[in-house]
Amino acid sequence: MKHLSRRSTLLSIATVILLVGVLMFSACSPGDKTDIKKSDTAKTASVKPTEGLPKMVDFKSPTCPPCRAMEPILAELEEEYAHAFELELVDVSKQENQQRAAQNAIQYIPTQIFYDADGEKIFRHTGFYSKQDILNKWKELGYDVSSKK
Repeated sequence: MKHLSRRSTLLSIATVILLVGVLMFSACSPGDKTDIKKSDTAKTASVKPTEGLPKMVDFKSPTCPPCRAMEPILAELEEEYAHAFELELVDVSKQENQQRAAQNAIQYIPTQIFYDADGEKIFRHTGFYSKQDILNKWKELGYDVSSKK
């Protein structure tokens, strides 16, 4: 009887460890790129950029390794390209941002959503996104993102 109880306990512990591992792994995404169709823009609220600039919103969490890896990239972009596009960081681990994350159907982080100058969604990417890939995407979307340096 003791042998069966010990086995059951070990199995329960292994199940919990496996479940925690799956949850931690699924919190970050390997990457997904989605062009936003005009019909999709009505599903979630648009974001009105200031100064008529396009905007990129990065949904992140401080516990996500790809999110942390993007922090210096986003800081550089914010400094070097403030004239070309706005950048907003949204920490989904904060209670005040969870409704916004749900409205934007954020399932994995990091997720970047690109908005045009009118605040309509034009592109969505999930996962790590390099500085050059972000700049290339803005160019592909028709925006001049040449550096002021």
